[in-house]
Amino acid sequence: MNNLKIKIGIICPLYDEYDTCKEILGLKNESELSGRIVSGKKENNAEVYAVKAGVGKINCSSATQLIIDKFHPDFVMDVGVAGSLTKDVKINDIAYGKYIFEYDPNTGGILDKNTPFTWSTLSDVPYEEEFNKFINWAKETKNINIKVGNIASGERDVKSIELKQVLHENFNAIACNWETSAILQTARFNDVKRFSFRVIVDEADENMYDSFDTNCKSALQIIFPVVEEFIFGGWLKKFY
Repeated sequence: MNNLKIKIGIICPLYDEYDTCKEILGLKNESELSGRIVSGKKENNAEVYAVKAGVGKINCSSATQLIIDKFHPDFVMDVGVAGSLTKDVKINDIAYGKYIFEYDPNTGGILDKNTPFTWSTLSDVPYEEEFNKFINWAKETKNINIKVGNIASGERDVKSIELKQVLHENFNAIACNWETSAILQTARFNDVKRFSFRVIVDEADENMYDSFDTNCKSALQIIFPVVEEFIFGGWLKKFY
């Protein structure tokens, strides 16, 4: 099992996310593939490809499908930034998506927990004890908190206390972003294992835009070393 090669596709919605991913993971051989920028790396029996997907569900779902069709990854990883929906998840914490709730498929208002627009990422980790060891590693060696919880995903900026409370209360969600639902659902349709790691850059309130501008680049310098360890440090192989 230790000698088994695994392939990972990383979907980066923002250009800053992709550029930081490429820099920290040491990805090379950048090329254009069907209008998308892709780079990759092979190391320690892991083969990694990252794509500069673009913002939004359509961009990210199509980029995910492109990576799946071209490289046939064993895992798809959604990596990027997010807003916090609870005081327990702070700026620079990393939110790992357990269940992903899509909240904007219709115009009739916020969907609730009983809608069919839900799916799980944590169920793709068969050894939860090993994942908890990884969480402990991040805390003890990097002083980084990884919080496991639900993610609210929809193409609508969460920049008010009212909407923040609705998403947290309806879905018990700890973080929000635009694209996770599209990336993970596309992977699910293709029967590909999937993970979501999102670093918190704002508190989903009226200061959202200023917080994003202030924290985005520095927060990406926090999350991608963790992703690098998760992939190349042997942790991901434990979930294969």
